[in-house]
Amino acid sequence: MKKFLSFGLSFSLCLFLVGVLNAAAAESGSCMQGDSDNNGALSCSEAKNMASERFTAMDTNRDNRLSMDEMETGMTGIHKAMDTNRDGTVKVQEYVSYWCGSAKTTEKASGRRNSQPQFRKMDTNGNGTVSTGECVALWTVRFREADDNRDGSLTSREYVQSLIFWFADMDPNRDSSITVREWNNYWIGKCR
Repeated sequence: MKKFLSFGLSFSLCLFLVGVLNAAAAESGSCMQGDSDNNGALSCSEAKNMASERFTAMDTNRDNRLSMDEMETGMTGIHKAMDTNRDGTVKVQEYVSYWCGSAKTTEKASGRRNSQPQFRKMDTNGNGTVSTGECVALWTVRFREADDNRDGSLTSREYVQSLIFWFADMDPNRDSSITVREWNNYWIGKCR
């Protein structure tokens, strides 16, 4: 009974997260995720707000820490929100459009795996904001990193599997949970 109740609650939460994430994606329209003033650029403060909202949405037990299970549930919901044609997989254009708006993907993006926060990785010209082009470059790389079989589509399994690497990168003290500070350090770092 306990297992059934736990499954039911997890399933309900997943549906809730999908609804929240779909609403957020629909609200953003052709703008990138987090661009609250719709100026086509993501400022550091906007990125911090978005990171905070995502953390709060995933922290289902409200203990101000993300477990791997909470992150997996959240990432599954994000995968469903990205899958706009509802075929069960996410193509690179769906992936990039979810994060960056209606911008076209670039096939020339190159990977930059380093310890910089994601916001700084995107802000390649160092001006303190992320343009649509900078957004596309990073998320195209992220797509390729997650596409294990290189077939140009991300299954939910591939997408959630990529979170294992993200989780390890976000959890420098290796205590198997991510605090708000660790989350923000990974995604944003310090604003310039």
